[in-house]
Amino acid sequence: MKQHNTIFALAIAALALTPAAFCQDTGTSTLSATYGAEASFSASFSGTTLNAAAKFGGFSGTTNFNYKIRTTQSSGSGAITVQVTTFGTGGPAVADLSYTCTDTASGTPCSTTGASTSSATNVVTFGADAHSADAGDAGSVSWALLDRPSIKTGTYTSTATFSISAL
Repeated sequence: MKQHNTIFALAIAALALTPAAFCQDTGTSTLSATYGAEASFSASFSGTTLNAAAKFGGFSGTTNFNYKIRTTQSSGSGAITVQVTTFGTGGPAVADLSYTCTDTASGTPCSTTGASTSSATNVVTFGADAHSADAGDAGSVSWALLDRPSIKTGTYTSTATFSISAL
């Protein structure tokens, strides 16, 4: 009987030392994420210099930018817009400034558009279910400014403010 008690005691000790081998439990959790319409914009420029093509031939220059966008699936929309400030007294008129746009992938670029100081004008528009690449998409604005003899000599600047939206 003593041998029997010893074997029984060893079996109880082995069970006490290895509870994980005889016990298992699991659980679940539902993960949920809601993705909404979002947009971000970055410009890789500190300024765009407009250069003269020829005497009284006008000025031109290009502003490059990058963006990310996601619009809602059924009724989404979005836009990149730009609004400019005046060039200053004696300088060129904003009415003489126009631009054309390029977009590489996810939107519809503008055609030739006159710049405005009173309201933002479209650079790129986006429809429903628009998505940029994960790394972002690139676009550009090519500026054209008339060179009129009536403009006083000097250096003139205007600030172009870009905005992006997504719905």
